[in-house]
Amino acid sequence: MGKHTDWQLYRRLLGYVVPYWYLFALSICGYVVYSLGNVLLADLMQFLLDSLNGSDEAESGLVSGAAYALLDAGDKSRLEFARIAVPAAMVFLAFTRSLGYFAGTYFMNHVARNLVHELRRELFNKMLRAPSIYYDRHSQGLLISKITFNVEQVTDAATKALKVVIGEGLTVVGLLGYLFYLNWRLSLIFMLVAPCIALVVSVVGKHFRRYSRRIQESMGDVTQVSNESIGGYKEIRLFGGQQQQDDRFERASQYNRTQSLKLAFADAMSTPVIQTMLAIALGAMVWFALNPDILSGFSAGSLVAFLTAAGLLGKPIRQVSSVQSVIQRGLAAAEDIFAQLDLEEEPDQGTITVERARGDIAFSELSFAYPGTDEVVLRDINLRIDAGETVALVGRSGSGKSTLIQLLSRFYPIENGQITLDGVPISDYRLANLRQQLAMVSQHVTLFNDTVYNNIAYGELADAGPEAVRAACESAYALEFIDKLPQGLDTVLGNDGGGLSGGQRQRLAIARAILKDAPVLVLDEATSALDNESEHRIQRALDVIMEGRTTIVIAHRLSTVERADRIVVMDAGQIVATGSHAELLQQNGLYAQLYNQEFSDQDPE
Repeated sequence: MGKHTDWQLYRRLLGYVVPYWYLFALSICGYVVYSLGNVLLADLMQFLLDSLNGSDEAESGLVSGAAYALLDAGDKSRLEFARIAVPAAMVFLAFTRSLGYFAGTYFMNHVARNLVHELRRELFNKMLRAPSIYYDRHSQGLLISKITFNVEQVTDAATKALKVVIGEGLTVVGLLGYLFYLNWRLSLIFMLVAPCIALVVSVVGKHFRRYSRRIQESMGDVTQVSNESIGGYKEIRLFGGQQQQDDRFERASQYNRTQSLKLAFADAMSTPVIQTMLAIALGAMVWFALNPDILSGFSAGSLVAFLTAAGLLGKPIRQVSSVQSVIQRGLAAAEDIFAQLDLEEEPDQGTITVERARGDIAFSELSFAYPGTDEVVLRDINLRIDAGETVALVGRSGSGKSTLIQLLSRFYPIENGQITLDGVPISDYRLANLRQQLAMVSQHVTLFNDTVYNNIAYGELADAGPEAVRAACESAYALEFIDKLPQGLDTVLGNDGGGLSGGQRQRLAIARAILKDAPVLVLDEATSALDNESEHRIQRALDVIMEGRTTIVIAHRLSTVERADRIVVMDAGQIVATGSHAELLQQNGLYAQLYNQEFSDQDPE
């Protein structure tokens, strides 16, 4: 990932502001009013002091000139007029500054929250469409951290920091403009310190960016350990792993703490250094201003106004410099987010769509190694599955059974060999259309924090209708427990189906597959979590949905393996035998060995 300059990152962020340019313009206008109010408050000092002295310069200031133009002084003395005009101007300026600050802050937050919303939405959508290798290379905790922590860092840079940079930055510009208006030669002294301040900001900013990246990475580790510990709390307690998890969390949190303190140290050091430079510049300016030759060019009021404006520069410059750490954290987060947004999505160059495939599947000369590894997990696979045929894949763990299904689903690109569906390479189908032809019931059922109904009628099945959903549940023998739930099909399930047994979870997955009614059905340990009675019922349901469909059964229980039209035995990524249950037993090969070691062991319960 190439590094980007601050301006490149901000320019891309500004692209998200364009749709809300009118709100951004209103915010800028508000901050302009706010900064002008700050400048005019300094100018008000000139009006007050020169009026006290009865000086002819009393009418030469910005506020005083406006006051004499708008109000009728009549025969009032300068002091009498100032007694009326100055309080009125103070109230008016305070009121307009307040309105300007409100408009600037509110509309800027409006723009910033829209920006963050769009970033978060795009990042989430990108993750939904990222290739499988993306999930293989990133932990779940790190991915969650990108959506939550990293986006919030951009939020701070886009709200708090941007508000300070624009609001206080315009105040600095306004005050400097006013100083040059009063005496440009004297104001040049202050400008001599500007390069030094810029150097400090640049050097410190590099440290901020480096520490911010480390903090983001460490937050991913903290989130990962937290998710694992919360999700696996039962295993942790059963195996006494509390101390081990506590040590892992302590290491991740300690690293995060160390990097955060380094960032805080750099932040704390930069502000005093900048303030010292400002004090030196202001001191030099006062020294020169009190020179008799220069002093003669000022009235008492204009000198005080000049020094007041110079003194007012300290606060906005300090605030602008103090948000450097927030800005760099936000830019580091934006850099990471943009890197994710620039990743390629799942490849989908296919153009063919079909209403419903027949279900003829062929694997031809297929070899495969997972991206980023050299280990070949499939070698020269040649297998044809006819439409409506039931084929069982059996073999030791790691023999490549599940990998075949992942390639059939196009979760990984095929570089050596080919897979066809109805004689057409699966890469020629549109990706969504290909997956519409597949239904899967897995050992590891994924359920969402939603109603039972929405978990079954999920995604493209949402329009199936209540009758179809209920019929699918009945076919999966799931109604017997669904109807006992507090709200039946409208019961909201806990996280990942919390509160349901393994068998109940799998029956919901089977109901979902029945509802999809796809021509190709994959059963991956579909009844592994069921007791014997439930398995018998589910098997009857599976017999119904398997009829007329191409069915691939992975390492299923013996009852389904025996009834398969063909059994394919895999070992070390190769097909080592095919045949019926009886034929493979007669061969006395690997299948017979697996049968004797595993499949013949029946649960006594």
